[in-house]
Amino acid sequence: MNQTTFYDHFHQDRPTGAGAWVASRFCRRILEFANLKAGDKVLEIGPGRGAFADLCLERSISYTAIEPNPHLAEALEKRGARVVRALVPPLPEMDERFDCAVMINVLEHMSDVKEALAIAEQVRECLAPNGRFVVCSPDYLNLRWHFFNSDFSHGYVTTQRRLSQLLISAGYNTCRSTYLSGPLAGLGGLLTSAVAGRLPFGTLHAWFPKSRLLMKLYKIQLTFSRKVLIAGASES
Repeated sequence: MNQTTFYDHFHQDRPTGAGAWVASRFCRRILEFANLKAGDKVLEIGPGRGAFADLCLERSISYTAIEPNPHLAEALEKRGARVVRALVPPLPEMDERFDCAVMINVLEHMSDVKEALAIAEQVRECLAPNGRFVVCSPDYLNLRWHFFNSDFSHGYVTTQRRLSQLLISAGYNTCRSTYLSGPLAGLGGLLTSAVAGRLPFGTLHAWFPKSRLLMKLYKIQLTFSRKVLIAGASES
């Protein structure tokens, strides 16, 4: 795999102002769920454009990212983040232990259960006692075929039940979970994701792939589709 171009399509697709706001609010939900505070050491695997990184840096949280794409990595470094340039899996050897490790829309990119289990076990090894592994991934039960159509590298099917079983099998305990629909949680989020899962924009975009309007509408549909947010704790 060419690490210098991996995910260049993501780097080249610039978000709108509204899209950036939604991403920030979505990451704020994850930060609150992870119970992060100033001084905590956080490792994010696959930070993308860095919406979660920005929140951590604003709150004086010690932040480290693992990112293979040079454009995304350089943009994060310019904002003050520490970045390890590597493609996961495997997890590169880390020189410190973290209070929390975060994977947002990443675990579903593992090719199969063996890779997903291996990376979960490797993350546990780099956590401090009572550290948390926080995962946010698409819920296949809501997206269905959009799960694979939305991203060429989706390989490991993620649902709440499968992720819970995965974390327990990897040696975590005290798993807790919730659902998100973009920045929405609770009943409002569940209702919104139910509507998003039935919108026709994915099919229409497949019929008219050159339509920028349909592409934007499909991205909105995917943004508000249901995500599983789950955390497992390492042993003390």
